[in-house]
Amino acid sequence: ATGDRFLVVSGPNAGGKSVCLKTVGLVQYMLQCGLLVPMEAHAHMGLFEKILVDVGDQQSIENDLSTYSSHLRNMKLFIEQADARSLVLLDELGSGTDPNFGGGIAQAVLTTLVAKGCWGVATTHYYNLKVLAGNTPGLVNGAMLFDTAKMQPLYQLEMGKPGSSFALEIAHNTGFPDEVLREAERVIGSEVAGLEKLMKRVADEQQQAAQKSRELAVREKELSEWQARYQKLSAELEAQKKQIINQAKSEASS
Repeated sequence: ATGDRFLVVSGPNAGGKSVCLKTVGLVQYMLQCGLLVPMEAHAHMGLFEKILVDVGDQQSIENDLSTYSSHLRNMKLFIEQADARSLVLLDELGSGTDPNFGGGIAQAVLTTLVAKGCWGVATTHYYNLKVLAGNTPGLVNGAMLFDTAKMQPLYQLEMGKPGSSFALEIAHNTGFPDEVLREAERVIGSEVAGLEKLMKRVADEQQQAAQKSRELAVREKELSEWQARYQKLSAELEAQKKQIINQAKSEASS
């Protein structure tokens, strides 16, 4: 939608979230280096004065930096330097520390960056960031799609809704005991588990709708082919009819 500047991408592990974020950064950097970039004919791109990236593990024993400390240092720098002419890329925003605090700090960082008017992409598993993106102007959710039948990622991004981590489903698929999964669901809580189930149901319904759409497209193509054959046959019969009538008239007049 117009005004959405910051994309929050969620979805399963190994589902393509980081690849999506890195692709945005790579394509933007290619453009600013004067290279041709892969994009749709109707797409628009701009130029940024700053591209601020926090990707990967930058811990350092020498500099006394843990994984989370390095993320915090980068986020502090981004908050200080980012503006409306900046592109900010945050991979696994809030990860690396106690989830109860990491999610809160991540939300505060994201809210601050959006208020500064900068553009960006953040990947996350945090429930509160998914809710934030759904309720905050300037933020938009994006989901990495997942084939729930085959339990495999589809590596496709869908805008406008959060993605499920499918953690319980993936654990079940790897053979986790049901009693362990039930206990995990109890610990997770009904609200979060309910949201995950809702997103899973939406994903299932979307896949079913896509399958029906593909089937309808095949049937429409077959119908069009039969219609073309009918029209061709009808035209040939009409031509033969006129030829026979003209021939009969010719023979009757002679």
